[in-house]
Amino acid sequence: MDPADLLGPRGLTEEVLREDESGAEAAAPGPAAFYWSLLTPERQARIESVVEARLQSVTVVLDRLLDPHNTAAILRTAEGLGLARAHVAAHQAGDGIAHRRVTQDAHKWLDVETHPTGAEAARALRESGFDVWAGHLDPAARIYSELSADRPVALLFGNEHEGPSAETLAACTGTFRIPMAGFTQSFNVSVAAGIALAHLAGARRRLLGRPGDLPEQARVQLRDRFTLLAAKLARRMKPGP
Repeated sequence: MDPADLLGPRGLTEEVLREDESGAEAAAPGPAAFYWSLLTPERQARIESVVEARLQSVTVVLDRLLDPHNTAAILRTAEGLGLARAHVAAHQAGDGIAHRRVTQDAHKWLDVETHPTGAEAARALRESGFDVWAGHLDPAARIYSELSADRPVALLFGNEHEGPSAETLAACTGTFRIPMAGFTQSFNVSVAAGIALAHLAGARRRLLGRPGDLPEQARVQLRDRFTLLAAKLARRMKPGP
């Protein structure tokens, strides 16, 4: 595989793909500064642009989703929109966070925080200053485009069949819905997440007047993390002899 085809902030020069005769495939990458020096200028710019666009003030909570493909698709969307973190409460213990063929490794570029329940995730986010809005069909639900982006905001999506639990709804700021113009009652949860998160991320960036909101130290740490991860992926996917 061409290293340039690796997903995420990528594109290491040939030098970083070389290994010594010991063939230590699992060797840990060296210091980030070393690997950064081996990146092409274009790939350095790519990583810098991704880091600068990371949003920590918009996030998503996935509460007991049944289908791992839905979880994976939403994580891929969240990473693609530049969100810094996602929150997951598994449907049952042992559930995998993501299906790699769907996420396309997006979950590796995204911080994924797990919680025992959606209610606990909502409470923790609200305590840290977020408004938490749950997708739910009820008379009091706000239209997603009317949600305010003037403060940190999290969108919560519940189980595909049951929706958020009563405890989770009670822990949230309120509920939201996406208007439907057809006969079907609702979108697939991954589609709904894409629609609502794209709107909120755009609204938040317009309010901030810049693409991202990470503080300087967090940007430096994230750049180092992306550099090391790109190196690790490139070593795994290097062309054969």
